[in-house]
Amino acid sequence: MLLNTQHSLLITNLFEISRQQILLKEDFKNNKRKWEIVDIDTEYSSIKEAYYYMENKSSSQWNYYKTKSTIKSEDFFILDTAIELLSAEKYGHFGLVWGFDKAREVLNRFTISADGKRAVIMQFEKDYKRVYHRFQTRNIPKINFKAPVRLTLIKLGEYLYFLINKINIYMAHESQFIHNGPYIGYYIEPELSIRSNRIELSKIKARPIEAVTGFKQLIN
Repeated sequence: MLLNTQHSLLITNLFEISRQQILLKEDFKNNKRKWEIVDIDTEYSSIKEAYYYMENKSSSQWNYYKTKSTIKSEDFFILDTAIELLSAEKYGHFGLVWGFDKAREVLNRFTISADGKRAVIMQFEKDYKRVYHRFQTRNIPKINFKAPVRLTLIKLGEYLYFLINKINIYMAHESQFIHNGPYIGYYIEPELSIRSNRIELSKIKARPIEAVTGFKQLIN
């Protein structure tokens, strides 16, 4: 797979990407998208200096911060963000959530741990009573938390690809994930503080490429 975001070109062995249509490009210079702003005992979030700040001050409850997009279940897309870890009292996870509706009963998440050693990708009920798909790996690129961590999710054809700092760590069939709605956002576990200065969502226009397989060569 070749990814070139500068020229909006993505090529795999099955698809050639001809165009990316930007559906959402958030730089947090204002709050037109109505991100949650809160300051209570258990959580804090604010937009200032072109960053979205999120802090989970609880001891046991994960939080999320969402915005509504126009993505549809059949669309190919790229969801891309950069997140800075500001502080961590525990080695919980932070990252992306997507594919849920306003009721937020079932979500998908793509997160990394605050010690930089693990990534988790899953579809789960909001109370974690049921987990429908879960993948955890320690085989991830070395994380430098002095710089933002880039998380990228690509849906192309029937598969989703998960990248950390442009390195692909996992691929899974779309049936492993939910698409109940168009909401996307951030995920943060207890006693972590993060900030982000961008989140982008683009729809991909793809053209299938004819591939010659070994079987075809044998029977021709």
